[in-house]
Amino acid sequence: MKIEESKVVVLDFILSDEDGNILEDTKEVGPFAYIQGIGDFIPKIEEILEGKTEGFQSKIIVSPEEGYGQYDEDLISEMSKEDFSEFDDIYEGLDFQAETDEGVMEFVIKSIEDDVVLVDGNHPFAGKNLTFDLKVTEVRDASEEELEHGHVHF
Repeated sequence: MKIEESKVVVLDFILSDEDGNILEDTKEVGPFAYIQGIGDFIPKIEEILEGKTEGFQSKIIVSPEEGYGQYDEDLISEMSKEDFSEFDDIYEGLDFQAETDEGVMEFVIKSIEDDVVLVDGNHPFAGKNLTFDLKVTEVRDASEEELEHGHVHF
């Protein structure tokens, strides 16, 4: 079956930065799956995979502009510990969501000093040239429910 719009694509990949540091390996976290053509994955990779079939392998290099964007210093901000009063615990590296003027965004706590919590709204891979060493392990039709929900169900 060919990869085309509304097909579920399952990938195994090793993701590394330009220095060869492994950032993610699906052998450790499990396969990655997405629905082709709905904008849930990196457009450049979806474009390259269009028309390919199960077993296809490739190394794909993705620039920041093609991937997770440039690192934006404006997405770093200071918050007060009081802003986290509903949390059981806060610590460096904690991922959380917060409502902003642009809608709900993902943040990570970078540091905590006294009452000041430094948070970063950049994607962890922002500003990085990335290499996806990938293999397509499955291609199938997306179910109606998956298409309605906009994500793959396992």
